[in-house]
Amino acid sequence: MAHDLRFALRMILSHRWFSAAVVATLALGIGLNTMVFTLINAVLYKPVPVPGGAQLVAIRNRNISQSDNTMRVSYPDFRDYRAQTTSLANLEAASDEEGVISETGNPPQAYQMERASSGIFEMLHIQTVLGRAFLPDDDKPGAAPVLVLGYGIWKDRYGSSPNVIGRQVRVNEKPATIIGVMPKGFKFPTNVEMWMPLAPTTELEKRTDRPLQVFGMLKPDASIAQANADLTGIAHRLAGQYPDTDKDIGVLVETFHERYNGGNIRLIFLLMLAAVGFVLLIACANVANMMLSRALARQREVSIRSALGASRWRVVRQLLIESVLLSTIGGVLGLALAALGVHWFDLSTHNVGKPYWIQFTMDYTVFGYFAALCILSGLLFGTAPALRFSRVDLNDVLKEGARSAGKYRGGRLSSLLVVFQFALTLVLLTGAGVFVHSLLDTLSANRNVPADQLMTARIDFPEERYKDTDTRQRFYDQLMPRLNAIPGVTHVAIGSELPGLGAATSQVEIEHSAVETEAHRPSVSYVVQSPGYFDAINLPILLGRDFNTTDGTASHKSAVLTRQCAEHFWPNQSAIGKRFRFYDDKKKPGDWITVIGISANIIQEFDEKSPNPLLFVPFRQEGWNGMALLVRSSGNPTAAVRAAVQSIDPNLPLRDVYMLPQAIEHQQWYLHLFSKLFSGFALIALLMASVGIYAVIAQATNSRTQEIGVRMALGANAHNIISLVMKRGLWQILAGLALGLAAALPAARLMSSLPLNVSPSDPVVFIVVSLMLALVGLFACWLPARRAAGLDPVKAIRYE
Repeated sequence: MAHDLRFALRMILSHRWFSAAVVATLALGIGLNTMVFTLINAVLYKPVPVPGGAQLVAIRNRNISQSDNTMRVSYPDFRDYRAQTTSLANLEAASDEEGVISETGNPPQAYQMERASSGIFEMLHIQTVLGRAFLPDDDKPGAAPVLVLGYGIWKDRYGSSPNVIGRQVRVNEKPATIIGVMPKGFKFPTNVEMWMPLAPTTELEKRTDRPLQVFGMLKPDASIAQANADLTGIAHRLAGQYPDTDKDIGVLVETFHERYNGGNIRLIFLLMLAAVGFVLLIACANVANMMLSRALARQREVSIRSALGASRWRVVRQLLIESVLLSTIGGVLGLALAALGVHWFDLSTHNVGKPYWIQFTMDYTVFGYFAALCILSGLLFGTAPALRFSRVDLNDVLKEGARSAGKYRGGRLSSLLVVFQFALTLVLLTGAGVFVHSLLDTLSANRNVPADQLMTARIDFPEERYKDTDTRQRFYDQLMPRLNAIPGVTHVAIGSELPGLGAATSQVEIEHSAVETEAHRPSVSYVVQSPGYFDAINLPILLGRDFNTTDGTASHKSAVLTRQCAEHFWPNQSAIGKRFRFYDDKKKPGDWITVIGISANIIQEFDEKSPNPLLFVPFRQEGWNGMALLVRSSGNPTAAVRAAVQSIDPNLPLRDVYMLPQAIEHQQWYLHLFSKLFSGFALIALLMASVGIYAVIAQATNSRTQEIGVRMALGANAHNIISLVMKRGLWQILAGLALGLAAALPAARLMSSLPLNVSPSDPVVFIVVSLMLALVGLFACWLPARRAAGLDPVKAIRYE
């Protein structure tokens, strides 16, 4: 074995240019695969970085009567689960909200806050770096309010001062005492910046209110299936005890990763792994062709070794060792490329809100995958050439010359590899094309919205000072004139959600329609907004009118519907004057609402493939707390908007301040980033496939040099020679396209689960990709054909 390794290394060094080409090709294929596997390992498989993280589970409720729709858990149900479970060693709960810290000497600042049960830090085995965590009595009724800070707040707001412990602050206008600081990087469950105890309140004790995320640790001998059975049994008992609130409530227990990294993220990462797998297969096919070409020149050497007594297995082993050694060298270079790619991806996702526990680092799992990839790649591209040329007749080689022996069979295998490359490249290009085309279609659906002119920010009122709709409306009544007075500002409005970034949902009842059961009652999506919202986003009213200052009062409950919504509920008739009503979380109907206008259609939910019908209701009618400002301006009015808000309430911070395109990209970051990655992988595959067919046609043309010389001597012109050479490449291209098209359609259907309006059989994408690939392939064939047509017939006939 050592002798074979030394010989393989000498052969690699003695053919430096050939080896460099092989190593570079493999570095790309192995490097991309290692990079993507590192990302997948971090996102989907690495446990949360806490002791026993692999045992951490998340618990949600399921509404059995509504297609198992998941929801959060009520505090009384959580308390019963914790008291009765036999499969979980710990069970803790948390409720997320925004927390505004205000105090003398520091400006108010909003942070992501979690109200958590007192045992949550103990369950996670997390110790504070300063002060203490929660004690068991901290979440009892009447306990003094305390606050645990994240490391980031302690560093940025308080300069890492140890004197912060015991400091009195106000959180959402209520006093609290800072008692501890969490370690750097800890933000459980997802990017939380501070924690307060989850003390039971009158509202929280209602089983109809479900605000809690619930987490648990499996017992050492328990499984996910056992935990599901355990808690489902408890839920069944609670349904019998509390039929009014728990009759249709089931339980879903998932691993922490399944809860937070399932669905679209998981699918996209797996699609990305498939894409780079195709790139590696194309790279291996390319290298296999290169090895076949080189093996033709080594037939004399192999035949002599066989004649001197080397067994076929010994020859095959020698050739495979060379292949695996080349693959390993390419892999080492690829590992460096993978590390750079992972670093780039980490930087690209640094400020997009990815969960804190996702750390893109290479570990033993990644290195094991990398090692297996190097070995398998070497065997994959090296086996066919080794087997093909390990049995050659010495007499044939000596009589015919190394160039011609085995020419036909080796050429046929090379041609099949090119067909395979083109087929894989077509699948990859169509997949990337469908993805990118669908994303661009989705993002351009609201092309009338002047996104580049819209500054957005969110305002969340502290409940202590802004308890009702009237108080919040008075604030906006003062704010709107001040914002309109800012130079360059043309429109100002508020909305519960920004265009394209989601909407609230509710079941509705249409007046005079057949009475539906709860399970079959229609649902709508809706946005709460102020007068002027339609002008701000440039959405025209097609029929009826916009909201005015009286809409939304007790005697003027009103709504504006999109055209699609109006046609859905009142087809072939005018919806103006028609009425409907919402149903609340307690399944009780609200007041009747009158349709006063019909707007043009708008895509309000980019991440929904089949969104509900959309409508708009006035702020006075709903009076939500968290609302988004939309300020349409010719410049960037952020500083002036912030000053206007502070002039009314100095303790009210703005959060999520963006221009609208940045707000959309911040929420849909993974679609934007992965579209670039898929496109990059596809272009690399295209480059490899074009180089592959060029190399095969060039090698085939080179082996037919004498024949071409004879044909030219007998009268063949340049056009005849170009046609002769290109025919060989043409059938490979056509066969590859046919095979690729057959595989591309089912492959594209895999993207139908993405949150995009994907058309797997998009004819534009398939036609454009097929034509582009055919043209690239024909150009790659034309280059050696042109060279062949320019040969000197006399020199060609003498060529050996």
